[in-house]
Amino acid sequence: MGTAAGKNRSDVNKRTKDLVVGSVAVAAIVMAVYWGLKGHSPRIDLDPYEVLGAVTAEETAKLLGAPGSVLVMVRGAGADENPSVEAQLRAFERSLNKRGGLSQITVRVEATPMLMMATGGGIPPERLFEALAKHANVAAVVLFGGLPALSDPEVEALRKQAVKVVVVSSFRPDYERLLERGVLHLAVVPRPDPPPPEVKPARTLRERFDREYLLVTP
Repeated sequence: MGTAAGKNRSDVNKRTKDLVVGSVAVAAIVMAVYWGLKGHSPRIDLDPYEVLGAVTAEETAKLLGAPGSVLVMVRGAGADENPSVEAQLRAFERSLNKRGGLSQITVRVEATPMLMMATGGGIPPERLFEALAKHANVAAVVLFGGLPALSDPEVEALRKQAVKVVVVSSFRPDYERLLERGVLHLAVVPRPDPPPPEVKPARTLRERFDREYLLVTP
């Protein structure tokens, strides 16, 4: 009996040791994979976003036609920086700075996931009007993320602001109404269909822009 009990304890101890060693090995593999992926995350092609930011700045400058301040609103990402958004903003600012007399004010809108769902991913109306009230002398407002559906009183309030409104987002059904009423002045949207095959590759800024995006005006 004693010999059998001792053998059983020995077997249990061996199995326990093997389990601990196996667990440590698995944990080490998991951590190695995690840090490997973290250090070698897939690279994002930022060129389309840089092109988008640069051309949006050019078109905004054309809308203004005179010196002034441009209020840029974008959704905040908290502690996690969004490379594509940052690329758009940097390109927009660089392009705007090339045009004398134009300056940029950037407002990052921090919103909960539930709030962003409620606005369809657009800048919440109350945040838009808060920013316009705080920066009352801006000549234009550029929304990277788009507008939510606006009520008639909100449309009228935005019209009274007398600022040029530019949105950079997918085209939404409500934009047509805002364009017709003179509240929205420019929508920069993705192409609904791929562009036709090109004989030559796109090289200039505008050629690269036209491959991916469209300008929608009243």
